[in-house]
Amino acid sequence: MNLIIQTCVPSYRLGFYKCLVDGNKTIQIISGDDFYTSSVKSDKTTPGVLWIKNIFILNRIFLFQMLPWAKVFKAENVIIEFNLRNISFYLVFFIRFFLNKKTFLWGHAWSRKGRESKSELLRFLFKKLSDGYIAYTQEQKNELKTQLPNKAIYAACNAIYYKKQMWPLEVLDKNITDFIYVGRLVIEKKVFLLIKAFHNILNELPEETKLFVVGTGNEHAKIKEYIEVNNLTKKVLLLGHISDYKQLKELYSTAIASISPGYVGLSLTQSLGFGVPMIISRDERHSPELEAATIKFNSVYFKTDDLNNLAATLKLIYLERIQWLKKRNKISEDCRNRYSIESMTEPFFEIFKLNE
Repeated sequence: MNLIIQTCVPSYRLGFYKCLVDGNKTIQIISGDDFYTSSVKSDKTTPGVLWIKNIFILNRIFLFQMLPWAKVFKAENVIIEFNLRNISFYLVFFIRFFLNKKTFLWGHAWSRKGRESKSELLRFLFKKLSDGYIAYTQEQKNELKTQLPNKAIYAACNAIYYKKQMWPLEVLDKNITDFIYVGRLVIEKKVFLLIKAFHNILNELPEETKLFVVGTGNEHAKIKEYIEVNNLTKKVLLLGHISDYKQLKELYSTAIASISPGYVGLSLTQSLGFGVPMIISRDERHSPELEAATIKFNSVYFKTDDLNNLAATLKLIYLERIQWLKKRNKISEDCRNRYSIESMTEPFFEIFKLNE
């Protein structure tokens, strides 16, 4: 049996895990219901998952997972989410280490505070003692190769769709005027900033232009109130959480661009997969998916937290919309070649095959 231990398995990972368990019947995923950030929940339709209880401690700073310990220690190979805030991680790692069982780490190459973080000395110990490491980007893989030249290092770039799903709809003969945001409605995502910037330039855009907001979160009530007070209900559409591929593809097909008013996440590769460029906040602590962005090819930056600059960037993208629409196939192809589910699963299959 080969195990993958995760804190939770959100809906955006559904296709990835399905591809894994369909491709190798010896794989089982072990996961809890939610993440350190309580708004991130597991998708209970994910196949091949053994559900366990997550016990969060000290206002969700630390975690202990009620793992099936006998199964964990007997497994041929374990790939475990690398997070020092998970107390059960230490037990899994060191007991398997002394049992001479193979354990691979999956996670960020460095802590959120960077390579100079105080925790990096401890993180380096685990990297060195592990049997291998799966990083989130090719850049992180290369950096780890320099740090640990004799270690097996892989890259599994986060992906949502299969290659066959990452194709743009033909739009050159259509009047495309909309914008789209997909993500959580939480303060760090700065969706309120986007809505105010969009509001500021409405009189400079076609009457039919809309902003689609896809997602849920604790900022929903505040955003909804602003929309209603300013009579924007026909201009800014709060659509809630949507995970259906066909619905999302249709929404993206009507948009000139997507926007990340806060830090970039997985919605970047989703947008690029459909051939839709993204407007990105320049100076944020972005997630690894930022690696997919190539400025002026598939994305543009705006000045972080600058409402007027974001508004001006939205207007500029609208004025340049024909050039961006013509690039949709190239944008999608570039993303398809690097960020598909097939590419993401390759290192997992390789690890389990090599250690059968």
